[in-house]
Amino acid sequence: MSDTAILEIVELADGEVVLRPSDSDGDPLVSIRFSEEALDLLRQSRFEVARQMIDHAITRTRLWEGSEEEAPEAPETVH
Repeated sequence: MSDTAILEIVELADGEVVLRPSDSDGDPLVSIRFSEEALDLLRQSRFEVARQMIDHAITRTRLWEGSEEEAPEAPETVH
């Protein structure tokens, strides 16, 4: 049996986009909920925007590397 987790990004019925293990319907690892105003602005691209946000979080952090090292104290702000 492999120690590798297979993750999936799913849009739930209520519009929330979550990252979760593909073999589980339990609590998500990451969830993104857009405000009504943001949904109006994003329209059909909301899932793509959420996917990019999750991808950025994974590639810019050590969340899944198993490192004990702490994250930087001051988070970056993207505009």
